[in-house]
Amino acid sequence: MTLIRLWVAEGFVEVKAGMTKEEVAEGYVNELINRSLVQVAKKRRDGRSKSYRIHDLWREIVVSKSREQNFVSLTSAEKLTRVTELPEEILKLQYLRHLLLTSVNKRLRGCYDGFHVLTGFKVPKGIGSLTSLQKLCYIEAENGNGKVLCSSLEKLNNLQSLHVGAKEEDEIIDLDSLSSAPRRIRTLYLKGRLQDLPHWIHSLHNLTRVCLWWSKLRDVDPLQSFQDLPHLVSLNLGAAYEGEGLCFKAGGFESLKCLCLTRMEGLKWVRVEAGSMPLLEEAYLCECKSMKKLPSGIEHLTNLKLLDLADLSDSLITSLNRDLKGGDFWKIAHIPKVLIVDSKSGIWKITYL
Repeated sequence: MTLIRLWVAEGFVEVKAGMTKEEVAEGYVNELINRSLVQVAKKRRDGRSKSYRIHDLWREIVVSKSREQNFVSLTSAEKLTRVTELPEEILKLQYLRHLLLTSVNKRLRGCYDGFHVLTGFKVPKGIGSLTSLQKLCYIEAENGNGKVLCSSLEKLNNLQSLHVGAKEEDEIIDLDSLSSAPRRIRTLYLKGRLQDLPHWIHSLHNLTRVCLWWSKLRDVDPLQSFQDLPHLVSLNLGAAYEGEGLCFKAGGFESLKCLCLTRMEGLKWVRVEAGSMPLLEEAYLCECKSMKKLPSGIEHLTNLKLLDLADLSDSLITSLNRDLKGGDFWKIAHIPKVLIVDSKSGIWKITYL
């Protein structure tokens, strides 16, 4: 995607009716791939290309010609600037497509999932005037400004990626005033308490990735809003639910490939009905310490390639012993890669089953 954004920024992409410039540029890349001039190095879970590579000889030719024409320079230096609040002047950039600002707290860098590791920025009230925006990451939603933020988001019809977080862990994110969310949204990241899941989530049929952290939902089953989304490939729930059980119902999550359940300390059981998550390839279950047994029905996930179990109860891990009569190892025997991770002592210990 970085390559595509650069092409658009440099003005190399022509306008085509009914398509964004990014979609046109992606077509250019696909044509190069079909001609074997470019190879796909990595793919995203939704099937789109993530990074590319070219043959070393072809690269040398391209770099040499580019230098001759003063077309490109290569650099490895990084310059980082801390930004917490955007100036009003940014509203003059009517064709701005990507606005991504985050700050990493170096003191907490080792705590990859700490609330304050990543901080965002305050957006001007008129951010809704930037109707070309496709990515808006990472907004700090302050208490009391939910309606103002929602009013702006409603106008961003081209938005594809939205990251919103509370400033403090106990602050509530209020996005329910949004009557209808931009329909093109593919990635949704919400960090902070939610009293309820936004009513508009189930209508986002283009969603491919969802991440909820510190939502701490109590009387709301988060799965109900996501299970029927046709293109959802990645679901990450971290400290998102305080209930005792989750049930993945038959026929739900038809496209899901990656599932992460993390820090659900009150979660005691997970049930997977036959016919749920038929394409799931990776499952991560971390720090759900009240669970004493594996998710029931995990044997139905025949496409599962990786199961990562981290810092779970001793009784659950013991039940996976191959030699234990009446144990649960048979439920995961079909999975090629099973990892048991234990970091309780401060030292990461990884065991492969």
